Amino acid sequence: MVSGISGIFVTAFAKQACSIIMTRKEQILESAFNAFTSRGIRDVKMEDIAAGLKISKKTLYEFFKSKKDLLVQSVEYKFPQLLEKNSKIIRLMPNPLTALVFCAVENIKFWSNFKERFIEEAEKVPELSAYRDSLKTELDGHSSQLLGGCVSQGYLKEEDSRKLVSVFMYNIRNFEEFKNAEEFPSQLCFSIVITILGGLCTPKGKKILDELKENYS
Repeated sequence: MVSGISGIFVTAFAKQACSIIMTRKEQILESAFNAFTSRGIRDVKMEDIAAGLKISKKTLYEFFKSKKDLLVQSVEYKFPQLLEKNSKIIRLMPNPLTALVFCAVENIKFWSNFKERFIEEAEKVPELSAYRDSLKTELDGHSSQLLGGCVSQGYLKEEDSRKLVSVFMYNIRNFEEFKNAEEFPSQLCFSIVITILGGLCTPKGKKILDELKENYS
């Protein structure tokens, strides 16, 4: 039995995680992405990112020609990580419902860090709009694959499961526990995902959710 959400992927991803050594450019992209999404594009300056990494602004410009270049590259660096994580979950989990639960938790954790200011400002950057549309298509493909598998294998009620994609994040963001939170704790995300899916599951699906709660709560 694994104790807590933090241990869910330890066995599956331990070797990959331990082998990752971030390059200087990757460190910059990681830090910049976190700064842009949590504070907004306009309020983040190149010197802020440099100071956070304890490097000079000159060093920053050796890798990126402008703030916009850094912004676009940071998005192009981070978004595929979410897609790859979802793909790994889908491959490794024993059934589509379990995969749906853990993909949902990962996606909520990822998107919850995006402040409204960043989303509004990113809409005005043409390079990001095109990339966002491409990402949405791939994520929708993952969702359709999992939902289709859950319905065909009898885990979700067919008439209710189609509501999931459109109302899921709305339901999540309206839970009182998340209002004014700086981040969405993994364990809380897991509990809420299980609660929402519980209303869409067949008895067969609810059995899977009960097992997940027993093993990962």
